Amino acid sequence: MSGGFSKQTVGYILLTFFLWGSIYAVGKLIAGDVPPFLLACLRCAVGVVPLAIMAKKYWHMPIDKADRKWFILGGFFGYFMNLQLVQLGIYLTGASVAALINSLTPVTVAILAAFLLNEKITPVKCLCIVLAIAGTLVVSGGASGKNDIYGIICMIAAMCAFSVTTVAMRRLAAKYPPILITMYMVVIGLAFDIPVGVYTALTQPVNVTPRVVCIILYLGIFGTGLAQFSWAKCLSMLPASTCSLFYPLQAISSALLGSVILGETFTPYFFWGLALITLDIFLNGWETNRLAKTSH
Repeated sequence: MSGGFSKQTVGYILLTFFLWGSIYAVGKLIAGDVPPFLLACLRCAVGVVPLAIMAKKYWHMPIDKADRKWFILGGFFGYFMNLQLVQLGIYLTGASVAALINSLTPVTVAILAAFLLNEKITPVKCLCIVLAIAGTLVVSGGASGKNDIYGIICMIAAMCAFSVTTVAMRRLAAKYPPILITMYMVVIGLAFDIPVGVYTALTQPVNVTPRVVCIILYLGIFGTGLAQFSWAKCLSMLPASTCSLFYPLQAISSALLGSVILGETFTPYFFWGLALITLDIFLNGWETNRLAKTSH
């Protein structure tokens, strides 16, 4: 189930983190039109449609009673808590900073995977975790204003929530198709998202335009449905702690898109943090291939 990097694995990794990176920049475009909690609900509602279509041939597959708690945990933390907090974090701070803060995910995933999945934390992976933490702290040091600080706090909480989902997905990946795991978790998350979304729509102003609708469709179909399926595929091929160490890729794509789409500018803190986290990526790739060779 786990091994070195094939072309297919690299393809899924690049696709996943490009799509996730685009969420930050594209979502920021309608931050003033749709409240963040409602946008999270709409993302999940739209995203479940392509997932259900792709998973149709597996609908008949029974779910063991012992595994149900992992589906519920993954759905609640990954597709309710994470989506809500990510959208709020994007609303409060810049797209690039929000994405880069989310690159701290490897820390919590590696720790949870070690305790729950018995995945080993090697010295090199420890170094990667340190680099991820250092990069995030450097970026946080460049934050200015309460909104930036609150946004960073939201992104850290979102990162912790999705780490639970990543470990749950990895645990289930040996028994169920990735698309089925993702679909069920999104459906569970949507059950929690709907009451929050309805309340938000009734109590806060919403500006619906063709542009807003197109962006919501993109965020749901590509940023949620396709991206989450691709992420589940990654977890079926590589250990959870290894997959998560590539989170910095979404910060790179988000930074590029944020510059092009939003005209965002970056402080020196951002570039120093990006350099540290990029080093984390290269070390992670080297360590993964080394471990794959020694295991054969």
